Amino acid sequence: MGVRRTVLAGMLAAALGGSLLAGCAGLESTAAGDGAAPAAELTAPAGSCGGPVETVQDVEAIISEPAGCPGAVNTYWAGELGDQWTAPRFVPYRDGEIPPIACGEGETDPAAFAGNALYCPLDDTVAYSVDFMTELHDAGGPSYPMYVIMHELAHRAATHSGRTGVVSRAEENQADCLAGDEARFATDADRLDLGDAFSGALLFFTLGDTRDRGWFDRETATSDGAHGTPRQRAQAFAFGYLRDSDTCYRLGESPTGSVLF
Repeated sequence: MGVRRTVLAGMLAAALGGSLLAGCAGLESTAAGDGAAPAAELTAPAGSCGGPVETVQDVEAIISEPAGCPGAVNTYWAGELGDQWTAPRFVPYRDGEIPPIACGEGETDPAAFAGNALYCPLDDTVAYSVDFMTELHDAGGPSYPMYVIMHELAHRAATHSGRTGVVSRAEENQADCLAGDEARFATDADRLDLGDAFSGALLFFTLGDTRDRGWFDRETATSDGAHGTPRQRAQAFAFGYLRDSDTCYRLGESPTGSVLF
């Protein structure tokens, strides 16, 4: 399947407190020990669930809270996949570093990971550049890095369930769409609002695959790392938010990476 890199690079810059942005421990798995426990087996102690997403700490909560917390990512995926979903492991790193993950083994150029976030299926980790997350936050507030992490967790879920997109662009559209469905789930639990949903569509539009002066027109849907155009990425997110996960998996079945049904 290769490395699921969201090459969202080259946009934005700054620094902020909080472990998601400042490094520290970063987002951590809710599983104890060396192995990952099924998210469906993790229960949320009374009063341990967060509220609306307004800060970096709120983002960390909604991403890392155990299944059972309303609107949390682990609650969403435990509902979708049951015991196939386990609490994810996150690996923060800084630009200029090669993250300590299996997908970084043998890589000698740190630039390959700069300004990036990725799901590595080789060791089932989600790695992210703290600098990139800070840049996203500086550009659009806490929901921007949250949606990038949701996108990577969608790649993870697709791998765990055996429903990875058939070509690269379809795979990326599917992940954008599932991020939208995750957002709607959080909105229904009053963790996000319609303004956050608009921010998600705007983010993925901004991260659309134009690469300047017609690159998209020369790139095939099967090219390594191919993503959708700005319009496709925003549409895919909106489909997930307004429809359901089945719609997202249908996007993943398109051999041309289309978002049209």
